[in-house]
Amino acid sequence: MGDVSSQGDRSAGVGRPGHGHRSAPAGTGRVIEAWGPDAAACLTEALVALVEGFCEIGDAPAARVLPLSVAQGPEDALTSLIEEVLDAMGAFSVVPVRFHLTATEDGGFAGDMEVVPVGAVSLVRRPPTAVSFDGLSMAGDERGWRCRVRVDA
Repeated sequence: MGDVSSQGDRSAGVGRPGHGHRSAPAGTGRVIEAWGPDAAACLTEALVALVEGFCEIGDAPAARVLPLSVAQGPEDALTSLIEEVLDAMGAFSVVPVRFHLTATEDGGFAGDMEVVPVGAVSLVRRPPTAVSFDGLSMAGDERGWRCRVRVDA
């Protein structure tokens, strides 16, 4: 779904069918907004925006694949997935280059992220270290899903 190396700020799609994301500086971190036709697409866009907020991937081929899985409600899934990405980055010194997520029958989400060693990308700012619950939202309606989350560096 989300290919970090080819997606950018697509804020022109806000309020329209489709998917996209944008992020902006907020204090020592960034605010991420994402949208998609379903919850999994919205979450994927948020993860892409997370990575784009601190590095440029280029054409780095994936070195390995790490699983992603959460079984909570939408807002909890958003924060849990971001925490999984941040934990993997810290534990394995990797950066995700692509994400693949689908909804599960139990209301959660599962998939994977393709990663590269941190040295294979160009860092443009300090990676985030935590998720903030201030202003957190994720909801769906007849137009699709939207989310907002802040990450702190």
